[in-house]
Amino acid sequence: MASVKSLGVAALALCALAPNVVLAQNAQAKVVLDQNFRTVAPPNDAFAQNATHVLVSTSVMFSIAVFFMFVAARDCKKFKSTVPISMILGAAACVVPESVDNYLGGCYWSQSHDPKMLLFFLMGREFDHYVAVMWWAFGAILGYLLYAVLLREVKTGTLWACLAVSGVADIVLEEILLGYGGIYTYFGHQPLVLIKNFPWWWLFSNVSALFLSVSLAFRYREWFNGIRSAWILALMPFCYIGAFTFSAMPTIFVIQGDFSPLVTQLGGIATCAISVIQAGTMMHLILGRDPYAFGDVTMTKKTETEKLANGNGKLANGNGKLANGNGNLNGYAKLANGNGKLVNGNGKLANGH
Repeated sequence: MASVKSLGVAALALCALAPNVVLAQNAQAKVVLDQNFRTVAPPNDAFAQNATHVLVSTSVMFSIAVFFMFVAARDCKKFKSTVPISMILGAAACVVPESVDNYLGGCYWSQSHDPKMLLFFLMGREFDHYVAVMWWAFGAILGYLLYAVLLREVKTGTLWACLAVSGVADIVLEEILLGYGGIYTYFGHQPLVLIKNFPWWWLFSNVSALFLSVSLAFRYREWFNGIRSAWILALMPFCYIGAFTFSAMPTIFVIQGDFSPLVTQLGGIATCAISVIQAGTMMHLILGRDPYAFGDVTMTKKTETEKLANGNGKLANGNGKLANGNGNLNGYAKLANGNGKLVNGNGKLANGH
């Protein structure tokens, strides 16, 4: 919990030392609530699309996504696994949940109103083809960075650092794209707009949400290898929307209403804290890591080297056998080596006589 306390102390210090930064411009503006739904109305056609900017940014982001696809293909060969390339393809499937969390989190993508450019229509909003490329690139960059470092068995401290690097990458990309203009924008009372345009709570929720599918794919990479890699295309979007909504809930509430600047900022800070706790919980429950043991390297080696609980639920080494049909050690299981017997049912150790 030390990291959560540190985050709280840092937030209070920021409030005291730089109130004009904390009470960002969007949080102080009066928003207009929709007369029927009583939620913040999106800008719609008031935020016009710049077709040239859309084309340029989409081309750049597509090139970045393709680069990461080549990196993943190289890792497929190096680690003899189909999971890396599936992680890149799965990031493209996040177009579905991303469109939903854009409603919840107050993000609006410009519309061309050209039927030929329409990808899909959701809850009164048009999504052009370019959004799929943009979201694919975001998922490929932020998600595969984390999966790649897990494959290389980095220390837990390094893994936390990579989560932070993913967050910084999110800030850089979004500030550039938002400043470029005519592509997408954030609306409503967005908390933690600490630089110019990008609300920082998004990076915490984004990275933490992607980390769930990354952790599961890595933990069960032996099972996912081969044709089962196709399941990752479903794993990533479902994990993303679940983890994002969980961590972002406090901010979603304040964005969809007209609350004071203080309440708005506290909602964003709560989301950041939940995201960090969520990521640490994933490390502990899924990856088998102690999130505070920064010097530890990887999860238990048994998962990789001994392949415990494989298809038949058996672990064999020489003459020793460990099995009960389900891959668990129970009162009737025996572990034998040479002439010695260890029977846990009776709790006795025999040396062969």
